[in-house]
Amino acid sequence: MSPPPPPPAPPLPLHLLEEILAAARAQGLDQRRLAARASLSPFTISRLKRQGDASLTTLSRLAAAVGLRLALVPDDEVVADVERGELF
Repeated sequence: MSPPPPPPAPPLPLHLLEEILAAARAQGLDQRRLAARASLSPFTISRLKRQGDASLTTLSRLAAAVGLRLALVPDDEVVADVERGELF
């Protein structure tokens, strides 16, 4: 018998928000301070976590507040390895 499949990944906006919140915690920022840095209300972050959805603008502002930026990356690992110069 094979092991059960892993749980589904969270929706992309929620996954990105979780990454941003982890970076904020690593910098010693709570949600209130993160919101202030991003010029958002603390309620906005709570709502995003609850709803699991966010605009790219909001995610970008939160990411910038912790020194991150949103970027598109290749979905194919081989392409990503080639672009990073790690395949050859």
